[in-house]
Amino acid sequence: MYKIAICDNETSQVNSLESRLSKYFNDADIQCEIDSYDNGERLIKSVLNQSTEYQIIFLDIEMQELNGIEIARILRKVDKDFILIYVTTYEQYTLESFEVSPFRYLIKPVADKKLQEVLKSALVELATRKNYLFYNVGSRHFQIRTDEILMLCSEFGRKIHVELNNKEDISFYGKISLIEEQLPDSSFVKVNSGTIVNLHYIATFSQNVITLINGENVSISRSRRKTVRFLYNQFIERNFGI
Repeated sequence: MYKIAICDNETSQVNSLESRLSKYFNDADIQCEIDSYDNGERLIKSVLNQSTEYQIIFLDIEMQELNGIEIARILRKVDKDFILIYVTTYEQYTLESFEVSPFRYLIKPVADKKLQEVLKSALVELATRKNYLFYNVGSRHFQIRTDEILMLCSEFGRKIHVELNNKEDISFYGKISLIEEQLPDSSFVKVNSGTIVNLHYIATFSQNVITLINGENVSISRSRRKTVRFLYNQFIERNFGI
């Protein structure tokens, strides 16, 4: 499920955008949750308290007290990954806003065709980044940040067991081959037929075994040893220059 925020002090703009976003995602059969804010302070408080993490934020630039650029500066200190889409009446802020990495600009009044184009691009971008793993438990939809995952294991070929860096575990029905496609290649490696580990959480690496930071040992299958070592060495060189 995607989480989206709209922040605009014009209620009519918020209602219109929320309605059209809901229709777009419903028509595409994509689960989403939309929160609306009538001022930047409320949005900032929600994000800073870590009660909510958004993949997409629609933000008006001409806000009272704090403007949209000032709000984005604060939000970027907490989360650098969300897609920021500015909704504005003027284009005069374009250069000033570069520092907060806006994804797109929508000029009011926002045309349906333009909104749909921006949403399509945003979803493609999110899929490319692979910052989230999405899964279902029954009829409920969930998401986890991939950088919180230590390891994923297949259980009897039917369930996926996920260990997180906060010492919590999650299980849901799924196939490890399909889950692997959702994970960024730069951070995750399959070490045997049923186990994928996050390279960021490896404590020690030997020919046959990987030890994670939680002390758990994971065996490397004979057929995967060469590939795993190559990918691990690439990861070390890319991140640490060693």
